[in-house]
Amino acid sequence: GRFEGFGKKKFFGGLLVLLVVVGAGGAGYLAVKFATELWRPLGIIVGIYLLKSTFSIRSLVGTVRTVGQNIEESPEKARDQLLALVGRDRADLSRGEMRSAAIESLFENLVDSLISPLFYFVLGAFLSIETGIGFALFFKALNTVDSMLGYRTESLRSFGYMGAKLDDLMNWIPARLSPLLIALGSFSAVPVKLALREWGSTSSPNSGWPMSAGSGALKVRLIKKSHYVLGSEFDLPGSKDIGRASTLAGRTVGVYLLLLSGVTLFC
Repeated sequence: GRFEGFGKKKFFGGLLVLLVVVGAGGAGYLAVKFATELWRPLGIIVGIYLLKSTFSIRSLVGTVRTVGQNIEESPEKARDQLLALVGRDRADLSRGEMRSAAIESLFENLVDSLISPLFYFVLGAFLSIETGIGFALFFKALNTVDSMLGYRTESLRSFGYMGAKLDDLMNWIPARLSPLLIALGSFSAVPVKLALREWGSTSSPNSGWPMSAGSGALKVRLIKKSHYVLGSEFDLPGSKDIGRASTLAGRTVGVYLLLLSGVTLFC
């Protein structure tokens, strides 16, 4: 019946996800190990290249800045560009709501695009650099598969179910670290306080943490109509707030890299 079909799709979807992510992680591990055995500097080069492929913060910030500029100069063009950041209906969004969508995407993707892959790299690197690269590629492959199959539509919901759940699980710790990192980047305790208060406002178990922390750091209201409001005591983002958000994201990344460097040096 219908339930049996749903179960089969979950099983085969989960099997596909497992094959892809284990394959990606294993291939990365073997590539670095083989290159290192051939010539150690080559192993370092291959490792750096593969690790860099797991995060994309520069392109994310660049896209957000471009959207922010067009919100002020060409709102209709910005509506089209927002499709690269959010999946919501953009037709009736005001300028403030478009800025909100861009800022939400920036902080949510800060976890997916940088905090999580580097978290798993460092975790694996306690065993070996090759293992760290493998862990980071495992996460990146999982996150990519989830972004393609994890949509909540009838056709993909069951097939992408296992990937979405595993992605939620692997982002669980990094998402909860993000308010602390954003607080350090903004020199304020408000991000942590607001995240603790409002993280559960979103349907995702993880995205509410970085988004509400970003709301608190910038003191702006972030809203998705009929879904959630974060920082209701603040106003919607103004014309300068996407620039402020991009700067804060950069500082947060800097803080995170410093902390990870300290962990790898002293542990």
